[in-house]
Amino acid sequence: MLKLRHALLILSVFSSIFFSIFTSPVLFAKNFDVIAHRGASGYLPEHTLEAATLAFAMGPDFIEQDAVITKDGIAVVLHDIHLETVTNVEQVFPNRAREDGRFYALDFTLAELRTLQVHERANNNGEQVFTKRYTGNIANFTVATLEEHYELITQLNREFNTDVGVYTEVKSPAWHAEQGVDASQIVIASLTRFNLSNKDANSYLQCFDFNEIKRIRTELNYAGKVVLLMGENSWGESTTDYNWVKSEAGMKVVANYADGLGPWLGQLLDEQAMTAGKVVPAAWVEFAHNEGFVIHPYTFRQDALPPGMTETQLLNTLKHVVKVDGVFTDHVPPVKAWLEAQSE
Repeated sequence: MLKLRHALLILSVFSSIFFSIFTSPVLFAKNFDVIAHRGASGYLPEHTLEAATLAFAMGPDFIEQDAVITKDGIAVVLHDIHLETVTNVEQVFPNRAREDGRFYALDFTLAELRTLQVHERANNNGEQVFTKRYTGNIANFTVATLEEHYELITQLNREFNTDVGVYTEVKSPAWHAEQGVDASQIVIASLTRFNLSNKDANSYLQCFDFNEIKRIRTELNYAGKVVLLMGENSWGESTTDYNWVKSEAGMKVVANYADGLGPWLGQLLDEQAMTAGKVVPAAWVEFAHNEGFVIHPYTFRQDALPPGMTETQLLNTLKHVVKVDGVFTDHVPPVKAWLEAQSE
């Protein structure tokens, strides 16, 4: 959350400067992907089947799944390898934490995870992170498997003659490997089972770990579309040097393995140019466009906008200044409404 707030604050520093730039109507290309981030996470507890169903009803281009692995080798949809931030695991299994005090999905079987109730994301103090989101505690939201999510989306596509895609992240593959688990192989097997792993499938497979991206291509021979997620080196998401990734030389190497990039909002604009009153993309964005990468930044949140900045300003900046190809969002409806307004 602090990372996101920092990103939004960076974008808001000169919001007054580019406010005037985007108050007049602008025509946009239609190919702007709307990616439902963790399902309809702005309205229901993230990554539940209910959130995925609601997201589907909102008509996004893709629905995202984060995959971690259970003790019995099954991919389940959770954003973290830990459980306590989104479930009541500490009440149901109070003695199952590791020495660091965290509860790991990998230490529980699927049957055990089924007994947990999924709730809105909480911070370390047990306080709900987004206070205006779902606050109920009676409905029994539960952990679902990756294949349950794939089946749900596949069947809804069949019934409604639609083509909503899936956008799956392999979470912490190096950590899983240290525990003796090949998370990528398990996820790819599920994608393959649902015919979502070929190059023409309406799917993306994403990961923060460039070494794993290379392995997915060369060792696991994955043919589908792959996205390298971009963080900051200080985050500890992986051993990937994201500063190198953002260099022209880095981009050329990454292009041998990945089809797209997933930066966070704070990486998109040139901070030095902003101090001079200019709103221009960061240098790496041009390198990325030159390599033909699809760029899908994260995350547009209606309830976490920059101070003094509107939804339209932020979305126009993403599309018109940075020229990204879509956006991850907790709130699909306002993004779709913005898109529809461009053609009026």
